[in-house]
Amino acid sequence: MRRSRLIQGGAVALVLLAGGCAQAGAAGGPPVSDRPEDSGEYLCQGTRVPASLLADGATADQLGEEAAAALDGASVPDIDPEQWRVVTETGTQVYLVRELPEPRDSDGELRTHEVMGIEWVDQTEDGGEGWQLWQRGDCALRYDLGDLGSAIVALDPDNPPDPESSQVHLLATEVACAGGKPADGRVAVARLVEHEDRVELVVGVEVPPGVQTCQSNPPTPFTVELDEPLGTRALVDAAVYPERELAAS
Repeated sequence: MRRSRLIQGGAVALVLLAGGCAQAGAAGGPPVSDRPEDSGEYLCQGTRVPASLLADGATADQLGEEAAAALDGASVPDIDPEQWRVVTETGTQVYLVRELPEPRDSDGELRTHEVMGIEWVDQTEDGGEGWQLWQRGDCALRYDLGDLGSAIVALDPDNPPDPESSQVHLLATEVACAGGKPADGRVAVARLVEHEDRVELVVGVEVPPGVQTCQSNPPTPFTVELDEPLGTRALVDAAVYPERELAAS
């Protein structure tokens, strides 16, 4: 039987997530519930990507005649349309996503996908109205955490997992701008699901108030308490697509 915990900033509270209801556990423990339903969306460079299209969504070679013209728009690179999934298709917007041939490491973040947005504009680089490349960049596809910001999660190399302990020591690096400061007191375990063979974690950070500068953020140590000793179970980062086992930073 799997157990699921919802923890928000260490506080005990009633939590509602996509129809799932979490109630505070006994003796002031963390909220405990069945695993909540996922929002069904990931984010790539701010673009929402439905999980349902990643495996078998329509590809760019299936675009309608009007939207297909976007692939010939100003500054749009030559692509193999069969490799790109259609995220958005309208008369003014075409957004596509694909899996990179090889993941790219970017300051500890493993980027696995690329998004491209093409929009109809009044003035293109070539002059006159028409389709124009609007957005292009790679990303780690991250689960939409709502009000929480994303974090790169890794095992703490100074405190490796102990199979006989129920405590797991991790490091969280805030992805968004945070003034180059650690996320002390702001790390939030949005979902913790314990299976017989693995432990799934979804970790985010509470967004700091005010305007933040954008130098690199340091990793923040935090500890997760399991219901029972870790044993031989794998620790899995379920906040990214595809899910992957946690490794030391």
